[in-house]
Amino acid sequence: MNHSKHKKKIRIGLDFDGVVAYNPLRVVRAPITFIKQKIIKKKTTEFYIPTTPFMKFLFWLPHQCSFFPGRGMRYLRQLVQEENVEAYIVSGRYGYLDAQIPKWLKKRNLQDIFTAVYANENNEQPHLYKERMIKKLQLDYFIEDNLDIAEHLSRRTAVRIYWIYNIFDRCHPYPNKFVSPEEALKALYKSE
Repeated sequence: MNHSKHKKKIRIGLDFDGVVAYNPLRVVRAPITFIKQKIIKKKTTEFYIPTTPFMKFLFWLPHQCSFFPGRGMRYLRQLVQEENVEAYIVSGRYGYLDAQIPKWLKKRNLQDIFTAVYANENNEQPHLYKERMIKKLQLDYFIEDNLDIAEHLSRRTAVRIYWIYNIFDRCHPYPNKFVSPEEALKALYKSE
């Protein structure tokens, strides 16, 4: 790939689970959202924050399924090495899970791709934490796999939000939706 160098590096934020780290359990998100919105009739974006050891354990379990790097991490590495982008992880993971991210990256030799890694240490609502960090880091783009969060960030920031969909919610209309982080990265790079 022969990309010309940009005058200004593109600042890209990426969610961790479902974007940087592929997690096959992310397909359950659509049915959970359906239940939350259609059956419980909860219309606001709000996430449960576990406080008891048992609930923390239940939330910890699905995060252990993030085995593989998301499709596109090689392409992202190439963009970083060509000095075209600065990549940041902005994860909504709660504080008791955030120490796992640097270990996960190091084990897969991905730590050198990212300028910095930010996790939700103070257990804020993930969508509000990401909104705050996108503004603080002055990102140009953000890649997210949670539709509720992607829609919230699209409304509340000036940043273009790229959504990584899964098989159950692929029909949902969203202007910048992609099947993988690689497709999102190629589209955003092409738009520059």
